[in-house]
Amino acid sequence: MASVNVVEQDNKLKLYSYWRSSCSFRVRIALNLKGLKYEYKPVNLLKGENSHPEFLELNPVGFVPVLVDGHAVISDSFAIIMYLEDKYPNHPLLPSDIHKRAINFQAASIVSSSIQPLQNLSLLNYIEEKVSPDEKLPWAQRVIRKGFTALEKLLKEHTGKYATGDEVLLADIFLAPQLYAAFKKFNIDKATGENNLKLYSHWMSSCSFRVRFALNLKGLKYEYEACNLQRISDPEFQKLNPVGYVPVLVDGDVVIVDSFAIIMYLEDKYPHHPLLPHDIHKRAINFQVANIVSSAIQPFQNLTVAKYIEEKVGPDEKLPWTQSVMGKGFTGEVHVTGWKEHQHPGLVYHITGHVNG
Repeated sequence: MASVNVVEQDNKLKLYSYWRSSCSFRVRIALNLKGLKYEYKPVNLLKGENSHPEFLELNPVGFVPVLVDGHAVISDSFAIIMYLEDKYPNHPLLPSDIHKRAINFQAASIVSSSIQPLQNLSLLNYIEEKVSPDEKLPWAQRVIRKGFTALEKLLKEHTGKYATGDEVLLADIFLAPQLYAAFKKFNIDKATGENNLKLYSHWMSSCSFRVRFALNLKGLKYEYEACNLQRISDPEFQKLNPVGYVPVLVDGDVVIVDSFAIIMYLEDKYPHHPLLPHDIHKRAINFQVANIVSSAIQPFQNLTVAKYIEEKVGPDEKLPWTQSVMGKGFTGEVHVTGWKEHQHPGLVYHITGHVNG
């Protein structure tokens, strides 16, 4: 556990901190707002330095931050900030108005008691070990969204340039690190705290079905916009996808077309409940199977091709054509290296037998 002299010491303040800790972040903001010099003492939580005997002498709980001011040792970010407010009243962090003070205390308490403890490292590690690694992110997102909803209701009548007016106060000091963690670490949407997804889809479209499947597996809420495939030449829809196909996913200012591109976008942005394995070979098998369906089966039996065959060849040729395409594609899937061994032996026989009559 190394020490770094940040500045020449005037008041002998020492802050034991970890750079990614939102609790430590609050105290650093308060110290800087008050213009206080301090010695920064890094404590690496990932290396377990908070469990070293010398640190536990300062804080037996083993949490950062800890502030040392001469003989005074203060742990817990809220207690530290109130200590700084009492001892160094310059650049006050609390308003004089009693009601506004109460609003600031409530906002700080929501962050420090109802959000941060429920998404901290020790609890997330426990969830990973006892439940599943895939459950860590959804848990943290639920906790953060619930807290943000409460904060929005609390602050909506009091906001100005900042959380409770036109000055940076206690509420802002607690909110800023939590917002940063929510956006950068836990993938909370910046606009609303919720996913802002809209899916243009048709219920019979297999391509749309894939995307709905992926959205549901990842537990993502979305607005469903039903599209009539007979009217996808509509100018408004053409603005989203000039090719005129569903699905189209709109995520804020981002518009993604093609089911594969959409699913990969969701996988990158929302990594919980992963749809791809870590093993490189298995990933390749998944990509091959997806490509056979999306390139060698579905395009040849879609509505445009079926209509063309009906018009140019004959109505009775649509079904045999579709069946032959599917049969060939499903045979290809069976023979993709490694796929057959991991499937139920009767699965493909049942599908192809049904398709081929």
